[in-house]
Amino acid sequence: MPPASWLLPLVMVLTLGYQLSGTLALALASHVALIAYVALEWPRLTRLPRVLVTIATVMILTLPWFSGDPLQALLEAFNRAAWFGTFLAALSFLREAAATSPLVRQCGEVVIAQPPAKRYATLSGGAFLIGVLLNMAVLNLLGTMVQRANTLAAAAGHRIVQEVRARRMFSAMIRGFGTAPLGSPLSITLAMILSMVPAVDWRSVLPLGLLTMLLLLAFGWLWDQREAPRHLASLVAKPVSPPRGWVPITRFFALALAVFLAAAALDEFAAIPLPISILLTAPAAAFVWMISQRMRRGLLRAAGLSAARLRRRAPDQFGSMRTEVCVLAAAGLMGTLIAAAIPSETFAELLQMLGLDGLPVALLVLLLMAVLPQFGLNPVLVGTIILSSMSQPELFGLSPTLLALATMSGWTMAISSSPVTTSILIAGRMAGVSPQVAGWSWNGRYVIAATGLLCGWLLVLDRIVG
Repeated sequence: MPPASWLLPLVMVLTLGYQLSGTLALALASHVALIAYVALEWPRLTRLPRVLVTIATVMILTLPWFSGDPLQALLEAFNRAAWFGTFLAALSFLREAAATSPLVRQCGEVVIAQPPAKRYATLSGGAFLIGVLLNMAVLNLLGTMVQRANTLAAAAGHRIVQEVRARRMFSAMIRGFGTAPLGSPLSITLAMILSMVPAVDWRSVLPLGLLTMLLLLAFGWLWDQREAPRHLASLVAKPVSPPRGWVPITRFFALALAVFLAAAALDEFAAIPLPISILLTAPAAAFVWMISQRMRRGLLRAAGLSAARLRRRAPDQFGSMRTEVCVLAAAGLMGTLIAAAIPSETFAELLQMLGLDGLPVALLVLLLMAVLPQFGLNPVLVGTIILSSMSQPELFGLSPTLLALATMSGWTMAISSSPVTTSILIAGRMAGVSPQVAGWSWNGRYVIAATGLLCGWLLVLDRIVG
């Protein structure tokens, strides 16, 4: 059995064990397992993860010259890296369950087959909703369906119509998926914030994040309508909506909600923090979902077939994640080490010297999260540095809720436009354009306008949450 089949799940089990028990030996064992996973997957890594892992290694070797307590800093950095690996491994079970689900395919068909007036809303909303469980796999799912639906024949032979449809549909997907940091309870952004800023309460942040997500989706729809080439509308016939209507979407929403409610119940009744509850719930929920797809064989047979599929798919399930794991783990490790070298008091004093306190600090966080990834910095790296340096928001005159919303908002703008983010890379590849075209040409003006909207929205929220 390939090492990826058991090393990454081992990292997950050991890390969750450490989070629940506090046993240091489990944390150290998870670090060793993660290092072994990266070392064994190294020959199959592409250039970007190799560069990040190399930089992280150099930072570890030079740590004694930059940290007063290098061992403690190293422990925290590896804990962060192992946690990212655990997050990806746990949620990958949901992706595996979705791979064989007719419901997911039906949802995609409903989203794609909408008339132009509804297409943006259903594509952006569908990309967010399906992405809650599938993460970036939703871009492959909907992107493939867009490619199949957006043929030259469907455009009545008009190449310009086909190109405009591609731009609008892929932009809708990118922007919809990009709102995941704001509205998804299963996003790595929310889990990261909750684990790094203990004062943040998800019960306060998530409803406001969902409201902000809806605001952005509505703004995106208005932006799409504003830029719609109405002179091309008469060239093709209007498509007919599929006969299933919205039933598959409703069922999928209920499924995603059930996963979150199960995690919330663990948080409420077992006092397990929400990020850990989600990672405990996701594999179990995925297994139940897989069994439900095979219930015509009987419960025991369905359970056996589901377990057999997980064993058979393990090499691809965990091996195919090598790039994501290495990029996020290295970025988390580097961000933690950089933040450890910059005491939060020093950062607070610097901002005070600049005359920044309260809301201006939140706006600065939003802009840093949105702008720095445009220059090649991974949002995880930027977010880790910011959140580690601002783990005590009161030092900056900020409420924890406003800091969380500013981080989530800037992260949303980054993954909706930065050519180095995975979402833009996938969408650009599927659309047949460069990441710069997909990120900046298609979404640049939208992101600039949306960032201005979010700054105004944070001003409103500052008056509400203080």
